[in-house]
Amino acid sequence: MDAEELKLALGTRAKDIIAAGLNLQVNKSKKVLCPLHNEKTPSMSWFDEGLVWRCHACGGSIDIYKYYTDFEHMSFIEAKEKVAYITGMKAFERTNIAVKKDYAIPNIQMQELSQQAIDFMAIRKITKQTLEDWKVKQHNWNGKEVYVFQYFENDKLAYVTYRGIGKGEIKGGCEVNTKAILWGMWHIDKNKPLVITEGQPDAMAVWQSGYKNVVSIPSGVNNFAWVDNCWEWLQQIKEFIVFADNDEPGIKFANEVKAKLKNVKIVLSDKYKDANEVMYREGQQKVYEIIDKAINQMPSGLLDVSNLHYQSLVETRNEGIETGFIEYDSHVEDWKEGQLTVIFGRNGEGKTTFISQIIAHCLEKKVKTFLYSGEMSNDKIQNWIYRQLVGNKQGYLRAIQTKYNLKTEVNPATIKIIKQWHKETFYLFDRQADAVNRNLDSFFKLMEMSAQRYSVKLFVIDNLMSKLEENADSLYSDQANFVQRCKDFAINNKCHVVLIAHPNKEKQEINNGKPNLEKTDISGSNNIANKADNIIAVERNWSDDAEYDAIITSLKDREGGDRKVMKFNFSKNTLRFYNNETRETAKYSWETEGEVVKNEGFTEVYFTDDGEQMPF
Repeated sequence: MDAEELKLALGTRAKDIIAAGLNLQVNKSKKVLCPLHNEKTPSMSWFDEGLVWRCHACGGSIDIYKYYTDFEHMSFIEAKEKVAYITGMKAFERTNIAVKKDYAIPNIQMQELSQQAIDFMAIRKITKQTLEDWKVKQHNWNGKEVYVFQYFENDKLAYVTYRGIGKGEIKGGCEVNTKAILWGMWHIDKNKPLVITEGQPDAMAVWQSGYKNVVSIPSGVNNFAWVDNCWEWLQQIKEFIVFADNDEPGIKFANEVKAKLKNVKIVLSDKYKDANEVMYREGQQKVYEIIDKAINQMPSGLLDVSNLHYQSLVETRNEGIETGFIEYDSHVEDWKEGQLTVIFGRNGEGKTTFISQIIAHCLEKKVKTFLYSGEMSNDKIQNWIYRQLVGNKQGYLRAIQTKYNLKTEVNPATIKIIKQWHKETFYLFDRQADAVNRNLDSFFKLMEMSAQRYSVKLFVIDNLMSKLEENADSLYSDQANFVQRCKDFAINNKCHVVLIAHPNKEKQEINNGKPNLEKTDISGSNNIANKADNIIAVERNWSDDAEYDAIITSLKDREGGDRKVMKFNFSKNTLRFYNNETRETAKYSWETEGEVVKNEGFTEVYFTDDGEQMPF
């Protein structure tokens, strides 16, 4: 089938897939904020005719193929295969998909800049010489004359972006399946501080000011594919200066870069939006002065508080990590970046259920997650979380007769869908990596790369503190020092770290509906409770006549300070905790791609390991 036939077969399911992937929030007018440009009032609507999200303001649109190629960074062939898979139709067969992405090379007809194009940039006070220095060309793209910004890697053209010529024209566009890298890498001295700007005109303004070591990001402030694509090259740069736009998205972008790269300084104009406007209003010398001041500012480790950006609640109100346990999220107002949470409880009382349910919710919210488990094998972790994601929906399960019992597991077609759904979002620590496993410096280095290169925001470390006790003579045997290191890591990498621990002694179980564990019962150093921002105790109610199965207690919330006791039931069918606010039957968005399961014969008939048919 061709691409258009597959698109029609997918139909309006594309609406939900795109909305979930881009976190588009539909308002009462059935509109969303357009991800193609910065706006405060939603102006993008879904159109059944054309099966596309289309913006009334900028004229841009996103159909299923644009979503997969531009935002999920697939090739068009991979996008087509993805749609074919979701619809249960066969577009073609591919037996092996390379892990390393195979990028296309831009192949377009370019011309020298017209006088109109030169004159329009002159309005921004960008000269013809600067345009020539940056190899800016012209191209007819979709019927419009546009500037062509060429991106070279190792002297070869790897990427191009477009910008309309004239006021009110398009601000961005590129060729699909090409490698998004930094604009201007070909003229950089890696031994000097590198200035990073948001847009090409800003980079040219910095260049024109006299500071030549400058690049521009390839696309909007929410797309960080360039970090991974340029990772090895970026590691050779000793210092970065982000000349950010002085608005909320620009400041957020600059802080994200600071979390991903080392030795980053952020500069903003206190009067104007960006570097190009500074040059336009106050001249080239002012742009150079701002950069020179950043280069020669106070030594590392010393900050003038008056130069710090004040982060208001408006900027951070939507930045927390939800656990999915609604009572708790409301109580602490979500987990914040830079925080450390300790979760502890007796063996067999629900710690694993609690944290895996949180991980499942984070995967739903596209929060990239790293898990170290000192107790569970990789296949046990995968099986437990996948069962929670599926719940007890029989259309996605199959029965297997083991040697002794009839058991239920997620069927293969569903597993394939779930894996694609959380691809590049969920990472496990490989305990077979001996060099890393035996050395905490290497362990933290791996976590650092996960945060910086792969944008991991939640780090869950289960039972590593117990291993420290086994190595009492090691450098980091003091658990308090280890916990402090985790706390510092969370702050420096703008992420959230969760430590799973045990009680230091077996206390009596829940009695008369009252929890028994306290902060001081955490196994190890007494300083652990002091260093943690949040502490959660998980306890099972073993009473035969109990009205609930478990109590989860927020023992510490550094920001709020109040204690919160929450009662939950446990479902053996879904392996989930639930109560009146946190539903047992929570639905995950992978199910919007799940129709293929029912189309492949897994709903009614399943097979045992020896091939014998049996009804579910």
